Amino acid sequence: MKYILSLLILISAFTSKAQNTSGKIIYTEVVNTKPDMKKAEEQGWAQWANMIPESMTFKKQLLFNEKSSMYINIEIEDVDNENSRMKRMMKRYSNGNNQTYQNAETNTFVEQQDFMGKTFLIKGEPKKITWKISGEMKIIMSFPCLKATYQDSTENLEAWFSTEIPVSIGPEKYGQLPGAILELTSKKNKKTLTATEVEFKTIDSSELTEPVEGKEVTRAQYRKIVKRKMEEMRKSGSSGRHGGRKH
Repeated sequence: MKYILSLLILISAFTSKAQNTSGKIIYTEVVNTKPDMKKAEEQGWAQWANMIPESMTFKKQLLFNEKSSMYINIEIEDVDNENSRMKRMMKRYSNGNNQTYQNAETNTFVEQQDFMGKTFLIKGEPKKITWKISGEMKIIMSFPCLKATYQDSTENLEAWFSTEIPVSIGPEKYGQLPGAILELTSKKNKKTLTATEVEFKTIDSSELTEPVEGKEVTRAQYRKIVKRKMEEMRKSGSSGRHGGRKH
């Protein structure tokens, strides 16, 4: 632990950007979207599954200052040669209306989530993550970064953070490290977010507003809603596949 702390101090000592506590970070999100073909065949939708690409790429934006942050989706631009099915698929995977707002000063956390045509507001404290910081280092966009990992029964995360941006922020609902997360990999969600642009500038609090649209629920309630709807979809799909059979 002393070695890790020494590394953090060393990185901070050589930075000329110690006051970089306000600005904008653009992330490129690469999501592995290829489904399990064996399961798709068993469930009767292999033909559709073959149309899904290996991966999809999206852009995300994180605005921040010393007190708060707002993480949003950057709208997908229309491409002339994209067919309508691919556009719908990308819209679905991009989670376009999702937002995550955090305010360290007021200990406020609000996550706006769209699910099956409905919008929900998840309020409360973000999940506490006990990161393990290693001595591994790499450079992301000229920023020296340290590696941190976290794993439990539901998550397996790898983060690279930089103390040159001394704000405990990151993409989605993640942070809680002594510097901004510039790369995050979630094995559970099969995706990696990597910072591709960092701009330091004054971000007024008026630019970081708490989402207000949607039904307010706790995280536990939201998980129950998602689980129930997914079970209903599976049962409906099973009935559709077997309903026409003669016995």
